Amino acid sequence: MGLVARILRRVFRRVPVDGADLPFTASYDRVFEALTPRELQLDPEPLTEDDLQADLWEGARRNRHFLGFYTEHGADLAFERYGFWDLLREKGFEPVLKGDLSDPDEHRLRIYDREPVPSRLLVELVVGLRDLVLPDGTTTRMLFINWLTMQDPTVRLEDSGRPALPGQKHPGLGLFPELAYLLRLMGLRLRCDGLMNHPQRYHNAVLYGRFMKFVDPAVEGRFRALERDLAGLSLPEASLAVSEGRVVGPDGTPFVWDPADQVLPITRRARAWFEGRTWRRRAQETREGTHFRVTPPS
Repeated sequence: MGLVARILRRVFRRVPVDGADLPFTASYDRVFEALTPRELQLDPEPLTEDDLQADLWEGARRNRHFLGFYTEHGADLAFERYGFWDLLREKGFEPVLKGDLSDPDEHRLRIYDREPVPSRLLVELVVGLRDLVLPDGTTTRMLFINWLTMQDPTVRLEDSGRPALPGQKHPGLGLFPELAYLLRLMGLRLRCDGLMNHPQRYHNAVLYGRFMKFVDPAVEGRFRALERDLAGLSLPEASLAVSEGRVVGPDGTPFVWDPADQVLPITRRARAWFEGRTWRRRAQETREGTHFRVTPPS
């Protein structure tokens, strides 16, 4: 095993997902070590005369790279090498990747089945690079996950037999752990201090909470208390109860979900805050001192 793979083992301690170890991380680590920047930045389509004229007009070469690093060809190659395309093919899809760099602050990556039309959308990812100042004063660079959709567009949710999460139109692909780990490797590749999310709903926080922690220890403790007290419900049921205001504290006040920064720290300087005594003590005290109950639907 190479040096980078050994570092990855220490940085990304295997995180249980539904009680089981992630079985693919070793192979993903090997692919990460084998892929070179040259392969990931290869662009088989050279600049056209129009591109050069536009670049001259703007005074600089336009960014043709996803997050300033990957070409579309390079990203497609990476998904192929990691075996993510094969996972989609096993489900009957033929993946087609398209990048959208029109927003300079956040880049969009979409994966379709066979042709790039909205009705065949499998995955949509919106990410950007952001600075985050931690409460201990450390300035970090984060890979910010603004939006992530994973769905099987060939199946209507009402026909799937699965309970729906709020806002969900199609059942998921069942590949969140694999894509989440690829995002971790992307953060490492881009020399970020971590991954950051700002979950808009309770179920988003639960999914990312398998490997992320809230920056504010009080928010983290309250969230883990919520997970504990809603453990008897399925995730769709729990998320619906939160969104409908049926989760209440001891005084009967409905709990209102308030989005906050949730982080997977990668580097030592980012992990220092989350591993420090202040964060751990406050998170534990809040969790132990916070209790919720669920009221029946009206």
